Amino acid sequence: MGSPTSILMDDSLWPLLRVTFPRVITNAQNEELFARTLSYLRRGERFVSLVDIRQLQSLTFEQREQQWLFLRQQTVLMRQWSMGIVALINSPTLALMARVIVHRIKPSVVPYSIQASWPSAVSWAADRLNNNGLSEHAQRVRLRLGSSPEGNAR
Repeated sequence: MGSPTSILMDDSLWPLLRVTFPRVITNAQNEELFARTLSYLRRGERFVSLVDIRQLQSLTFEQREQQWLFLRQQTVLMRQWSMGIVALINSPTLALMARVIVHRIKPSVVPYSIQASWPSAVSWAADRLNNNGLSEHAQRVRLRLGSSPEGNAR
């Protein structure tokens, strides 16, 4: 495995939070992700998360358990402030793992989707914003990210 780099969190299109995973993450990076996510939840503002997992090779059993535990512990805040999470995953194995993590929590904490293409993930996130009365933000997300296959803001 290659050496890990940072998990990038970009709120420049708030209330869209973009999270981009590198190829490999450490347990410490996973914990930092939870701390930063919790800080967004504690802002008291509704938001949609677009989580780009296309580069990630895999998560360890411990990391999957940490994610499940975080979602369980933050259920109230997630339901209150998250309008949805879309995961961009091009690996069938990682997509299955993500579904397993989400399905362990019944009912699902927040609306979610797992998409294999950038345009469909952006569209899902923009639809969540639009359906929650944030049509201007949805339009901005579509304009800035909709035609960029790599997810770079233009």
